[in-house]
Amino acid sequence: MPETEAALLDWSFVSAQLENATHYWLTTIATDGRPHSVPVWGLWYGNRLHFEGRPQAAWARNLLRDPRVTAHPPEPEQVVMLEGRARVIQDDELTGQEWAELDGRFQTKYRTGTGSPYWCIEPTKVIAWDGGLLDTMTRWIF
Repeated sequence: MPETEAALLDWSFVSAQLENATHYWLTTIATDGRPHSVPVWGLWYGNRLHFEGRPQAAWARNLLRDPRVTAHPPEPEQVVMLEGRARVIQDDELTGQEWAELDGRFQTKYRTGTGSPYWCIEPTKVIAWDGGLLDTMTRWIF
């Protein structure tokens, strides 16, 4: 951890890294307790990581059974790691306009005409650092 508060990172660092990432490594817990990691497409929006994928995928089955998850972009120098709980966003949770904005941003980011990031991770802890040394490591607990 940094020796002074001046070295702590601002939340804007977290948001920038997550907004600019193309892929995110998602780690779930398999039925036998092993970690299961896969890259997914996602979108940082409203301080949550939104992502999509096939409901039959192993990671989706894992999350339905145990929602504890970690996620991070593959960047090794400007690091942001999320811990939290993943869940399917319910249709009535967002307005039609909010769904359209979320879908539009996702489809624009990945240059696709379809897809809806209907899963989200609500962070419970975020750890980040900027650079190869850990002198800016900063942690947020929610």
